[in-house]
Amino acid sequence: MDAILRQGSKGNAVIELQQLLQIKGFYTGKIDGDFGTGTANAVLKFQKANGLTTDGVVGNATWAKIRASNPLPITPQPMPPELGLPILLPGDKGQAVAKAQQLLRAKGYYQGLIDGDFGVGTRDAIANFQRANGLTVDGKVGPQTWQKLQAPAITYAAPETPAPSPTEVVIVPTPAPSVTPAPATPTSPSSIFVPTPEPVAPVTPVTPEVIPVPTAPPEVTPVTPSIPSEPILVGAISLVDAANSYSRAKLPNQTAAINNLQANLSPEILQQFLQRWQIASDQVNLAPSLQDALSGYNNSQMLNQNLALQWLQSQLLPQTLDQFRQDWANLTVAVGTGTPFTPSQPITAPTSTLQLLNLTDAVKVYSRSVSQVTALEKLQAAVPDPTLQQFFQRWSTASEQGAIAISLLDVFQDYDSQKFPSQVTALQWLDKELTTAQLEQFSRDWQA
Repeated sequence: MDAILRQGSKGNAVIELQQLLQIKGFYTGKIDGDFGTGTANAVLKFQKANGLTTDGVVGNATWAKIRASNPLPITPQPMPPELGLPILLPGDKGQAVAKAQQLLRAKGYYQGLIDGDFGVGTRDAIANFQRANGLTVDGKVGPQTWQKLQAPAITYAAPETPAPSPTEVVIVPTPAPSVTPAPATPTSPSSIFVPTPEPVAPVTPVTPEVIPVPTAPPEVTPVTPSIPSEPILVGAISLVDAANSYSRAKLPNQTAAINNLQANLSPEILQQFLQRWQIASDQVNLAPSLQDALSGYNNSQMLNQNLALQWLQSQLLPQTLDQFRQDWANLTVAVGTGTPFTPSQPITAPTSTLQLLNLTDAVKVYSRSVSQVTALEKLQAAVPDPTLQQFFQRWSTASEQGAIAISLLDVFQDYDSQKFPSQVTALQWLDKELTTAQLEQFSRDWQA
């Protein structure tokens, strides 16, 4: 008898399932024997297309249907070997943590010290990296996160690097600090998909006497202090993150940043992306613009859409990506706290006159206003990821959903207490997990 599989299952049976789904065109992810979100979405699509109960559980009926038209027997591949690296949790220390910090920094997600201490900054960087790469956002470094971190990034040659002549290179070691910051100043930390090339090439022709000079510190030292705290948040923005935010808020200032990005794309790159997006979104016609494409970002097609967005980001020149991030930051981030995707609202009402709101009250009057969207996104950024994951699992169970929700905006959009009375219970659980300070800030943002 076939094993009953559901999200969280692992092993050779899951590998066979993924191979069958891939043959039938429902799955494009990695054959890794891990029944994650991508496999769950593929199962849901297959069940819906074949008139089966759409529950994301692979039982006898789904097994029979998925094997019915397969002409060749499937021999499950063995489980992939472990990476030989430990699972890291907040609070851990050591060389493995330092390695994770180095990989995160190289991909533009971490700007702190490489100290081997798994603190809050490292945890937040891991969570941002997991969210941008379609992984479970749990803030820990397990096998899948290690594998993504160590995956080679897409690179391209930067025309500025070989520009200095050999005679200029000989002069570089003496006034090193004045030369190095010149290319580094306009360059913000790049994302996982477009890492900034290290300016090491000009040092190669230097005479042996110059080689022992510690050139690495002058390259690293000017970069860290020259980037203020706000741009560090901007550096982690990927097109995946931007699409996720824009599909829910569609704020006019976000639209302006997206349109500016399209204006900097070549017609060939834009056309190729829109074709990839059409396939990823199961659309009959091409989206007319980048704005229309990103507004159609959705949970059910998120995996394939992420691949299209990652491809587009890999095609951007550094200055184009930097300009988009700057536009997005200038248009949507005010001075103060807030996520890279929402404008911070000034606190105008004193605490004594503040009407304190909890989530169970706020969801009943949700109207998708700018202040409400801002309040929900800022609250999600303030709540620890483990708490959010527990809540999203409770919410999905209460809502009888096969896939796990990924944002508070989704939750408020899908609220229907008459059809799903248990949704209120899930919201009450999250209310109890929030601190008084978080509720006060949420209430200020909501009523701004």
